[in-house]
Formats: sequence, C-alpha cells, structure tokens
Amino acid sequence: MTDKPKSRARKPKHQKVLIITLSVSLLLVIVAIIFLVIIKNESKEEVSSDQPTEKVDEEKTELSENPEPTEETEPISNPIPAGGNCTTAYSKLMLINANYTVDNTFIANRKTELVDLTATYGVKEANYWNGIPLLDAEAATHLNDMLTAYATENQGHSLSTMSCFRSIGTSCGRLCAATGTSDHHTGYVCDLIDTSYGTTLDTDYLDSHPDWKWLKENSYKYGFIDRYPSEWAGSSMNEPLNVDSNGTTGYYETWHYRYVGIPAAYDIATGKYNNGTYDSLEHYLKSIGLIKNLTSGNCN
Repeated sequence: MTDKPKSRARKPKHQKVLIITLSVSLLLVIVAIIFLVIIKNESKEEVSSDQPTEKVDEEKTELSENPEPTEETEPISNPIPAGGNCTTAYSKLMLINANYTVDNTFIANRKTELVDLTATYGVKEANYWNGIPLLDAEAATHLNDMLTAYATENQGHSLSTMSCFRSIGTSCGRLCAATGTSDHHTGYVCDLIDTSYGTTLDTDYLDSHPDWKWLKENSYKYGFIDRYPSEWAGSSMNEPLNVDSNGTTGYYETWHYRYVGIPAAYDIATGKYNNGTYDSLEHYLKSIGLIKNLTSGNCN
C-alpha cells in the first residue's frame, strides 16, 4: 500500500494580500527615486548650458579670479559743492580734468574733509616737501588695506605716497595739471611708489618697477584704478594735452591711483564698457550715462 503524497500547506489569503501590497509599494518607491534622479540631472544640464563658453584674454581671466562685486554703484543724489562742477556731486566718481574744472572754494573746502594718512594709518610720504598725505576717509581705509596686501605679498617691500591731495596745480608741462584741473583735487588720489625700486616718477622706469605692475593688476580689488593708463593717453606726452570726446585722458602715469569704489573699479579694470580692455574714468562715466559730453564741461 503506497503512501499518499502530502499536500503542501497553503498560505493564508491575508498573507498573499500583504505580500502583493508590499511589492507594489516597493515598486512605486523605486519608480519615484528614478524619476527624481532624472529630474535632478536635467536641472544640472540646464544650469550648465546657461554658462558662457567663450574664452577670455589672459588679463581678464586673471581679474575674474575675484568674483564680480554684487553691490551697485550708489545712487547720485548729492548737491553740487560750492565751486565744483556738475560731476563733483558724484562723490568718488567725480571728474576733474581740463574740461571739468573746480575753483579755489571747492579745493579749500575739500581739504577740510580729508584724513591724515600718516597719523591715521602710518602711511609714509616719500617726499616731505609734499606735506601731509591727505585722502578721503573711505578711500584711506581701502588704501591702507591695499598697502598692507602689497607688503604681505612682497616681503621686505612697502609702498609710500608721493603726493595725495593737492591744493594747487603745477605747470611743468604735459605731465602736470594747472590749479582747478588736477585729479589730485578730488581727495581720492595718491601717487604711489616702492622706493626700493627708485624714487623718480617716470613712465620710462615702468619695467624696473614691479610695484606699479602689482598696482595695475590688484588695485581694483580695493576700489582703486590706474587713472591714466597708456591706452587712453591720446598722444605722446610731448604733444599738446588732448582730452577728447571719447574718453582720452591726455596723460600717461603708471603711479597715479584713484579711488572710485570697488564696483566701479571692477568694471573699469575688466573693461566692462570697453570691450574687455582697461577703461578710462572719462569713458566709463560717459558709458554709464553720468556725462553726455566729455568736452562740454556740462553733464547734460
């Protein structure tokens, strides 16, 4: 007599339902994860596609290592100071040159608004006959930061001033500006030099002055610009002064640094309004609409 095969035990019905439910739930979770991964990858591709792909020149690449300032240039709403021109209401963006002049009242009043760089920050004046180096308080803070950075990056070296604010102009030829036309009247300017490389302000000595090269490459980080770059001199220093309607400054000085604030300095140094090439303050002011005609002496 053969034994009957034993029948396999059947799972209760409620267990089958539970297994099916869990399987479906797990499948839905997997589908959801896959969907999220796909969405995330698509978002990354969209962001990546928005990035510029054009190559920039070496100078602009070097400048762009520091992020573009996000703050905007402050609104211009100040009254024109007594004896000033239409631009002197623009504070650190004021323009004083052969076309946009100021008188002795403005110059005298401006002097009272400045701080002593030596007393405040210990900044040395290389030529004692130039008197006390005076500068606008905001510019002085940034200048001190810039000089500190230079000394840190160039061990054993330091920058000194060779004249900052001036009450009177000079009449030594093309490289000098008469009273009322000098950028030094703004209170935002210092001529700078590392006396270890020489004490004469002469563009012919540029190659032997790494201090001036450092300033050209780094000053914008502190709100300063090369006020008189060679590209905007207009003509030889032996020829008559030429401050034209396009933005020519008429000068070429590798030591003359002007405070304009970090946002404006960044735009000027990177050539935002000059096809990527170092800009002049004149051309920049015209490009952003603060001056309509650079030769009229009138902002409108």
